[in-house]
Amino acid sequence: MLIKDHEPLGPKTTMRIGGTARYFADLETKQDVEEAYAFAQEKKVPLVVLGAGANTIFADGTINALVVRVKGDDIEIDGNSIRVQTGKNLAILINECAEDGLDLSALTGIPGTVGGAIVGNAGQGPKGTWLDSFVVNVTAFVDGEWKTFSKEECEFAYRESTFKRQSTINHQPSTIIWEAILNAPQGKPEEIKSTIQELLKKRMKAQPHAKTSGSCFKAANGTPAWELIEKAGLRDLKIGGVHISEKHANFLINEDGSFEDVAKIIEEVQTKVPELKEVEMRLIGEDGQPTT
Repeated sequence: MLIKDHEPLGPKTTMRIGGTARYFADLETKQDVEEAYAFAQEKKVPLVVLGAGANTIFADGTINALVVRVKGDDIEIDGNSIRVQTGKNLAILINECAEDGLDLSALTGIPGTVGGAIVGNAGQGPKGTWLDSFVVNVTAFVDGEWKTFSKEECEFAYRESTFKRQSTINHQPSTIIWEAILNAPQGKPEEIKSTIQELLKKRMKAQPHAKTSGSCFKAANGTPAWELIEKAGLRDLKIGGVHISEKHANFLINEDGSFEDVAKIIEEVQTKVPELKEVEMRLIGEDGQPTT
């Protein structure tokens, strides 16, 4: 495992905001995972786990942490069973499974890696299909030990999992999700591919495709966040170089903004719409800890 000093983080996130990591490493093997954990313990710095950076925004200065990016992306298919390492890009996984007649099309259009999707139990909204519909178990490195979590032990809920909750409660993630076994229904490859294309077209029409970290706020009591933001008249809100998307009011778009701009626009929305208490995006401060 190669540890890099002061690695730029902005290019590694979809919103393209962020300073540099005091320490950074790509994790390609289980040994890399173990060494990264030991390094963070030795240096007494937080361990920040990154997938594709689809929903993570880093502060603009130096992040005093070891930021690791999970790169393992091997996949094995046996019947309906899919064993996949969590650095696998979710969209690529969906397409590869379609080739084998396995249907994960309900997850189409969700950015990021399998690991990030597991942590946030990614899916198509509060009444849609979430990743947990397909999970059998998850293998992770937790506090220096390897452990396999059953689906029940993952404690999935809407946009939640035990991995996400522990990260929020402890403010010091010590879990690296490495592998998952999924179970997908079978279908005809051409029909699955057709469904994927139709869902992608719908997503293209409904959501912006720019420098964004996806949905910002969680739904409130079943009401979509975008609906509450629109009712509050905030669709055209802009602070610094960050603004609310005209196409979808729950997306923040970065033109030439900063971490502070993102934090301020979130605060402004929550002031005007107090129901939106929970933020889906992950904001990491210079101390390597979540700020939301």
